[in-house]
Amino acid sequence: MYFRVDLKDYERFPYDLKTLIHLKREEKTARALAQVCKYEYQKGSRFQGVKRKSFYRICLQDDKILESAQVEKSALLKPLLLYVVAHELIHVIRFSLDPGKFHLSPQDKKVEEKNVHRLTYELLRPMEDPKIEMLLERYRPLGI
Repeated sequence: MYFRVDLKDYERFPYDLKTLIHLKREEKTARALAQVCKYEYQKGSRFQGVKRKSFYRICLQDDKILESAQVEKSALLKPLLLYVVAHELIHVIRFSLDPGKFHLSPQDKKVEEKNVHRLTYELLRPMEDPKIEMLLERYRPLGI
């Protein structure tokens, strides 16, 4: 499944992206380079009716990203950031299209994560950049 998203699609896939310094305590994790948090908000007016909508926040764990880039090479920081943000945006789109994907069982979350890694790989592979290719090979053991 591929996605075509442009700036006009923000209403369909509302999200923002924050770095560690701007994250709330509950948005921080030691288990991943980033995570997506889901929030609810109301849209509309008392004349049009109020609808509850979902909003997603991509929470970058800068410290983990920098640690990971240092383990490899600092030259991989940009490709790593590209991979992480693309990966999390794919989650946002999938959660927006099927809200049930946000609340999966632990076993189903593993399957979903594997699917998102595969989609991220397929999205970035055509870029034919040696640094991105090196990074994609690093994530290949995750089931891509």
